Amino acid sequence: AAAAVPPQPLEFRHLGCYVDGADGNRDLAGLEGVENFGEFETHPLAPAFGYDSAKMTLEMCSQMCSYGRFRYFGVQHHKFCCCGSAYGSNGIAPAGNCSSNCNGNSSLICGGASRNSIYELTYSPIDPVMPKLPVTSLPNITTSASSITHRSIATSSAVECATLCHGSPDCQGCAFVPSSRMCRLLRFAAVPAELASDAEGVWMKL
Repeated sequence: AAAAVPPQPLEFRHLGCYVDGADGNRDLAGLEGVENFGEFETHPLAPAFGYDSAKMTLEMCSQMCSYGRFRYFGVQHHKFCCCGSAYGSNGIAPAGNCSSNCNGNSSLICGGASRNSIYELTYSPIDPVMPKLPVTSLPNITTSASSITHRSIATSSAVECATLCHGSPDCQGCAFVPSSRMCRLLRFAAVPAELASDAEGVWMKL
């Protein structure tokens, strides 16, 4: 069977209800600057949130955040999803502040107005072997700046590129461009739109 990309979280557990700030002061800002993400729509007024408002569930938000292997995710006001590596910067909120049903599953709670229901994600260990996948098998991601999706380092080979990625906690995959001998270290398990024609394949952490 083909490996799941992104690495599917093993589980997630509820941590509580937390205050969110306004744009520029979001508690979970891991998707800040992301404009489009494969099948996930993004909110035109708040690009920090990736969501498909009619379908939002806890599972959907956890899957979206797993593309960046984020440790935490938050759901807010029925439909918003956000991700991050830390939480709680704006303080805790009373549990009753998080009482909005999820649009995609009314039996679950998706935060409240300016309040995130925060969850912690657990992943399986990273496999030491990074398989090469065709660019077309991964979702495309567009952002307001290329530095959000990847960083570039000069390397001599695809093997060196993959080794660098495997040793970097914020790298989820990499693409080696032979013509320029540049290694693109990807922050998400997705292909940045500007690299789609540049890379023949992508080595992914699973």
